[in-house]
Amino acid sequence: MERKIEDWFGSMRMVQPEQKTESRRVNADEGLAERPVVDEIDYDENCFRIYDSTQYDYAINVTWFREMYGGRGVFETAWGIVKQIDPDERRFLLVSDWDSVWIRIEDVVRVTKSFTG
Repeated sequence: MERKIEDWFGSMRMVQPEQKTESRRVNADEGLAERPVVDEIDYDENCFRIYDSTQYDYAINVTWFREMYGGRGVFETAWGIVKQIDPDERRFLLVSDWDSVWIRIEDVVRVTKSFTG
């Protein structure tokens, strides 16, 4: 059975570029959280634990916000020891046995001392 080219094009639904953009934005928003607000006391405590990890070489658990789209994003968590602080870029290097990651101070949500590792 032969299909005509017109049949193929006739059955296709045309999508405007604006519709594609809107569709991508809606899909990108699914499952994303708003950037949390960290109060000054928690911010200071997080910074203290980050600095303390470098001084006393102990592991910490860090949860931070990674923005994906328009102020919305996901939460990341990692365990490790802070090996370097870059004050110019306002970030620190968290190193574990299997990975290392630079984390921006502004993105940190929570830092806790790790009792395992």
